[in-house]
Amino acid sequence: MTRSLLSLMALAALAVAGCGRDEAATGLAAITPEALEASIRFLSSDLLEGRRPGSRGSELGALYISTQFELAGLQPAVGDSSYLQPVALAAMRPRTRLAFRARGGAALEPGYGSEFVARSGEPEEAVREEGELIFVGYGISATEHDWDDYKGVDVSGKFLLILPNDPGQALPGRFRGDTLTYYGLESYKLEEAARRGACGAILIHTRELAGYGWNVLESRRSGEEIWLEQAGGTPPVGVQVWLSQETAEQVVAMAGLDFATLLESARSERFRPISTGVTVSASVSGDVRRFSGVNVAGLLRGSDLQRAAEVVVFTAHYDHLGIGPAVDSDSIYNGAYDNASGTGLLLVLAEAFARLEPRPARSILFLAVTAAEPGFLGSRTYVEDPAVPLERTVANINLDGVNLWGPTEDVAVIGSETSSLESIAAVAAEAEDLRLRGDPSPELGYLYRSDQLSFLEVGIPVAYVGHGLDYVGRMPGWGRRKLAEYRERDYQQPSDELKADADLRGGVQQGRFAFRLGLSVANAADKPTWRQWPAAVLPSRGRD
Repeated sequence: MTRSLLSLMALAALAVAGCGRDEAATGLAAITPEALEASIRFLSSDLLEGRRPGSRGSELGALYISTQFELAGLQPAVGDSSYLQPVALAAMRPRTRLAFRARGGAALEPGYGSEFVARSGEPEEAVREEGELIFVGYGISATEHDWDDYKGVDVSGKFLLILPNDPGQALPGRFRGDTLTYYGLESYKLEEAARRGACGAILIHTRELAGYGWNVLESRRSGEEIWLEQAGGTPPVGVQVWLSQETAEQVVAMAGLDFATLLESARSERFRPISTGVTVSASVSGDVRRFSGVNVAGLLRGSDLQRAAEVVVFTAHYDHLGIGPAVDSDSIYNGAYDNASGTGLLLVLAEAFARLEPRPARSILFLAVTAAEPGFLGSRTYVEDPAVPLERTVANINLDGVNLWGPTEDVAVIGSETSSLESIAAVAAEAEDLRLRGDPSPELGYLYRSDQLSFLEVGIPVAYVGHGLDYVGRMPGWGRRKLAEYRERDYQQPSDELKADADLRGGVQQGRFAFRLGLSVANAADKPTWRQWPAAVLPSRGRD
């Protein structure tokens, strides 16, 4: 399709939506580097102490966000009287012990933090489990992919040793190849282990497969573990462990097995669980505290008498890791990119949409969610108790990581390919003279690694709006190297701060694109429709 034809389509889409360039420009004018920087700088300041749920900094963050929503003219969305939706949470700073004992008497007790991290499945003051260690490969049972690592073997009461990710990256033509599936997620593997009655699950960490270093796990597990107070569903496995690859190799050697050989055996559909003869003893204890976190929700009422009952939901998580182990004398994990930047853009977009006259046809909900880092707990709470019924929620547009490094020639949107949001996104990108790209790192599975997953699981079309990688005036590959550098040095570390040389022009591009995408969805005559739901992205989840 030619650029001229796409340009005509962009103009036509805006005209059909009832909003020409002049009206859109009123909102777009609010999306500036200065407005974006102001919120990012405050939310990622040391004053907010890393915004860990249940902390003073998290409360200050929620107060700031709700105040900005009120200043923009948004209505309270929680019971029509409050901006704050309670999220019932429980937390514990765990004391853990993990030990392995082989039949021949050899024993290993790895060090917490440096060699393993662990948590209990539920917030209980004392959990102790013991059982034989069974290697179950990737720990996947997926009929649609003709793959079953369990082969009917009874693993109840056992500790399961599990590889991360799925076999697709190692076996061309299986699963979705280099694109990580839901089956590759930690959450799925733990759920499957629980369904099969395992008492514990041990996931092996490798930088190559996990996509991040061991230091990230140390940061995540350094403070309190956080759970939803009432999660429901199948009771989780009692003890959940991440084990460094080096330590896993030692454990396997205790059983007289070769780690490389085990890894290779797991890459075959003929794989069967392997008993190691090693006994695992693990305990997690600590004092449990219960508290209420909050999601912050503001509503812009639509202008159309009928479509105003429907809503487009913009989301961003405002929590981060709080205060943790010091790195270079800094112990505050500020989370500027992750995700003060997305929250800042959410606030800028709230102001931009509130300036429109007339307002969009459909209502727009701006939702800043808490407790995303422990497992999207805030967004899960929202979809269980939504401000607007899910059957009237037409789309979710999620913001998690805003470009801090300058303007790009492209914009990334993850998840839109599963619905008609993809064609709407193409028009919005063309209007901003950006090239639309999909997930720039499909092997890392970002479709499943932010709050859009909570909406996708209940059948709502999603678009995770990321940023481009082809930076204006930079050599090819510079953007990928910059993002890799961030993941290596700053991701979930105290150094994730708003740097002095931050260039927010790229964040403005991202915001303008997200604005146009949301405006088109809000004004369209028809709701987004599915293209590939559900088997292409989730295993028998959501609605038809």
